[in-house]
Amino acid sequence: MASIFISHSKRDVEAISAFCQVFARTTMRAIFEEFENYIVPPWTKIKNDIQQSSAAFVLLSPHLNGTPYTQNWVSYEVGLACALNKPVWVYEQLEGPVLFPIPYLTDYIVYSPKNRGDLNSIKGLVETYDPSPAFLGLGLGAIIGGLLSGGAGAGVGAIMGAAALQRKSLGIPFRCPHETCGVQYKIYSQFQQFACPACRQIIYVDWTQTPPQQ
Repeated sequence: MASIFISHSKRDVEAISAFCQVFARTTMRAIFEEFENYIVPPWTKIKNDIQQSSAAFVLLSPHLNGTPYTQNWVSYEVGLACALNKPVWVYEQLEGPVLFPIPYLTDYIVYSPKNRGDLNSIKGLVETYDPSPAFLGLGLGAIIGGLLSGGAGAGVGAIMGAAALQRKSLGIPFRCPHETCGVQYKIYSQFQQFACPACRQIIYVDWTQTPPQQ
């Protein structure tokens, strides 16, 4: 069974529950390390799991800053994903930015674990990593809505319908405009103001321009 590695804090109960529900409706396996039996030393199993996974998801929340232990393991997991050339998706909860920079990422999504539309869109993203031939027959475009603009309640920018059938996303290519950052990633929600997931500096975007003026 194909898998996706989930980097997270075990204290993030609501987000973990939401993602478990999402994966339960797919053929993909979510790897949450505290749910597994460690071997000694534990880094070897994490390395193997990330190596075998199609991508790594980071559940970005204030709990990641809870302890140095959590910070160090999440940093290690993201670093491994980068070294292994795996896509790294940062999922940040809508409630507000977290002062935990993720220096390497490929995709950035702001979502709410309570929003059914967001979770349905995330399900569509998860299914883009499904390697089974049957996936090509799924009409994901019918269940994934149009890109949502910013503001309270804004969901995942679900513009992946047709691309999902080709196993690639249509997130908006974006580059952090700050000179001290410049990290490039794809973004799925059109917020006029947000904190860059890589450097946590505030970004202002005019989405009426093509490409967006930063």
